[in-house]
Formats: sequence, structure tokens, C-alpha cells
Amino acid sequence: MSAEELVDGRRLRGSVTRAKAIEAAAELFAAQGYSATSMGSIASAAGIHSASIYHAFGSKEGLLGAVVEHASDEFYHLLREQSVSSGSLRDGLRGVGVVFEKRPLFLKLLLMLVLERGDGDPGVLRIAADVRLKGRALIRDLLSRQVPAGTGTDLDAASRLIMVALDGAFIARQVDMNASEFTTLMDLIAETAERLLTDTRTRPNRR
Repeated sequence: MSAEELVDGRRLRGSVTRAKAIEAAAELFAAQGYSATSMGSIASAAGIHSASIYHAFGSKEGLLGAVVEHASDEFYHLLREQSVSSGSLRDGLRGVGVVFEKRPLFLKLLLMLVLERGDGDPGVLRIAADVRLKGRALIRDLLSRQVPAGTGTDLDAASRLIMVALDGAFIARQVDMNASEFTTLMDLIAETAERLLTDTRTRPNRR
């Protein structure tokens, strides 16, 4: 075996180790919380040695950062795909609902981290704020396609309102709402948003 083949083999093993650790950690963090999850339990779930995880990520905090980054990238990639292919606000928000159904782990993880560590960990709050900023930007982009320029519509405020509604919809889906009810709720959110935008466009300017 050549030196290049040896290096490539190590890189492959390293990437596989990272992927296994990230997947296992995401599942455990979301299910039982960050503090209650040990590196040993992550290693056991991933089928690798704890030393390999420390070598790849440096620390549990480093692993957490990698987990959130990976899950966020995957989640928002799917959201962008749905947003680009959407012709209407209703279709766009239905697409958001589809992503919520396909990838609930990321939002569960984020919610768990904020509730568990948000008060005493500014880093966690920064991560959550960045994630929500991305989400609002996608919603704002979706809204901007439905509202002609120069109408005076506050798209930032509208995107925040829709984001809050989506927060509640996601939590309800995890607690006591079936898939059919969730789809109906997403349609209702879209209908409410459409009415809000229509009302804003037709309302005369007040001086």
C-alpha cells in the first residue's frame, strides 16, 4: 500500500467516524438532553471508541457544535429546495410542513438545547438565534415573491409572525396533533398570512 493510499484510508475512516458520532449524538441530545448524554453513551450508540470522538471533535462542546452545524445545513438545504419550488405562499408553507415532518430531529434538538442551557450559555443562544435568522430570511424571501415592491408591507414583521406560528405548530405536532391535523393547521397559517398580506396591500396609507 502506498503512502497516498494509507492517508486516503485514514481520511475515509475519519469521515466515517465523524458521521457516526454526529448521527448518534444528535439522536441522544434530542432524546435525553445534552447534559444527560455522556461521551461514552454516544460512542456506544455509534459503535466507535470514545477516544476516536475526542480525536475528531476535541471535546463534547466541539461535538455539539458539529451536530448543530450538520443538522442545520441539512434542514435548511431542504427548506431552500421547498421554497424555490413553491409558486404560492400556501405551497411554500406546506413545503415547510413537509420538512418539519421529514426532519423533526433538528428542531427537537434546538428546542432541547435552548430549554436546557439557554439561560446560562450565551453560545447556545447565539446558535439558536442564527438558526432562526436563517429561517426568517427564507420566510421573508417567500413573502417577497407574493408582495409587489413599494406596497409598504413590513416583511420582517410578517416573517416573525409566521415564524412564531410555525414554532407553535411544530410543538403541537410533537405533543397531540396527527399528520392530517398538522397539514390542516399549516394551511390555516398560510391562509391567515395571505389575508394579512392582502389587508396590508389594500389598506390606504395613513399620514
